[in-house]
Amino acid sequence: MVTLPNIYKSKHAKYYVIIPLVLLVLGIIASQHIVLDSSLAGGVSLTIQTNASVNQQALASEVSSKLHVPSPSIQTSPGGLQITFAINESIASAEQDIVNLYAFSSNYSASQLNVTTLHIALNSSPDNASIQSELAVAQQEENASIIGMRSSLASELVTLRPFIGNVSVVANESPSAMNAKAQSAYAQAGSLYQNKTISTLKSIIPFTTYSYQQLTPTLGSYFLGQLEYVIIIAFIIISIVVFFIFRSPGPAFAVVFGAANDIVVAIGAMALFGIPLGITSIGGILMLIGYAIDTDLLNAVRVLKRHEGTPEDRAFASMKTGLTMTAAAIVSFGVLFAVSLYAYVPTYYEISGVVLFGLLGDILTTWLFNAPLVLFFKKRRDRT
Repeated sequence: MVTLPNIYKSKHAKYYVIIPLVLLVLGIIASQHIVLDSSLAGGVSLTIQTNASVNQQALASEVSSKLHVPSPSIQTSPGGLQITFAINESIASAEQDIVNLYAFSSNYSASQLNVTTLHIALNSSPDNASIQSELAVAQQEENASIIGMRSSLASELVTLRPFIGNVSVVANESPSAMNAKAQSAYAQAGSLYQNKTISTLKSIIPFTTYSYQQLTPTLGSYFLGQLEYVIIIAFIIISIVVFFIFRSPGPAFAVVFGAANDIVVAIGAMALFGIPLGITSIGGILMLIGYAIDTDLLNAVRVLKRHEGTPEDRAFASMKTGLTMTAAAIVSFGVLFAVSLYAYVPTYYEISGVVLFGLLGDILTTWLFNAPLVLFFKKRRDRT
């Protein structure tokens, strides 16, 4: 039986941390090219019921060609067949124009109220120079808001011209009329695009009933912000709990770094292999945090809390246990990744991909960075 040497008894053990740090830098560089899927970037999700036999990859290619959308996602669902693709660029751009228009409209309402209030104050003190100055500024803001609304509406109408034809802004149009026109144009364009999408899909594959949902980029951006917030809160709570367990910032830093590095490595690998980041893959990232914390705590507890043998022996024993756990998870998610890739099931493909790549990175991070760092804290604590 071959006995593996204890890598933590090597005099070069402190240099192991270089490998995870290099991996972190490479992950950060690669993650700059990650692609958001429609659940975060905005898109259309269409569920249809059909009795036709479907080749998902061929259907995805045809949908992409006829609807002029990149990389549509096709997968089976309890409701039938789910087709997801990016939202139309004109509609997405028009939505941003409406957001800008609403912002100017809100500023206009505030400025108008301010102007009215200052007029009342000026009637009571006609010669008050300060009120006169404030009124002039408020009137300028009111006019600027109207100009901004008019500009945003004009931009929206030009953007939506392929759907609604030539519609222009009327001179001296009131703010309420501009708001109504913007809403009407956007709703009309969305309805026309939906009808076009449905008719085009019916020419590709027959279906009877359907469910059509459209997520705008603004809402997708909101979801992304909320997901980032959840992950940050998760790391804060983890740090507090680990600090409470070990009463030292060192192990807390090691555990948090390990989980963060695993996420960066996973996202970098997703970017390299073309796996989009979406709500589905975010679920995989949250699972990955659990796996990372599990192995990091396993090592920290054995090294810092137990006393049998030397710290190096305990670290090596925890590594063997942790590698067994991680290997079992890698095999499981590796099989799921291969099957979902072969069967073209994007949901499982995204989840298994992010967890699989993260676990591979976790091996290097936990046992070449966290373990040597925890050993360093242990030896330093024993000397004091």
